[in-house]
Amino acid sequence: MISTFVKEINGVTFTFNTMNSERLQLYQVYVMYEGVKKRFHMQVNEENRFKIMDRAACPEFCLPLENALHDAILENHNRSLNTAG
Repeated sequence: MISTFVKEINGVTFTFNTMNSERLQLYQVYVMYEGVKKRFHMQVNEENRFKIMDRAACPEFCLPLENALHDAILENHNRSLNTAG
C-alpha cells in the first residue's frame, strides 16, 4: 500500500511517501529548506538500512539525520503492521 506519513526529527518536519506498494524499499522524503520544499530519496541497501541515495539532492543539514530517518520509516511501518489487523 502506498502511504504517506509525517515525522518531526530534531525540530524539523519530514514527509515520507512510499514508492513501492508491495515491499518496504524506497521513499521520497520532503523537507522545507530555505523556504523551498526539497525532495530526496531513501532506499534500502544490502544491509537492510534505508540510506539517502542522491546526497547532493538532500539538504546538508539532513545528512547527519540519516539513521533517525531510517528509524522513522521502520517505526511507521511497524505501527502500520500492528494496527492493520
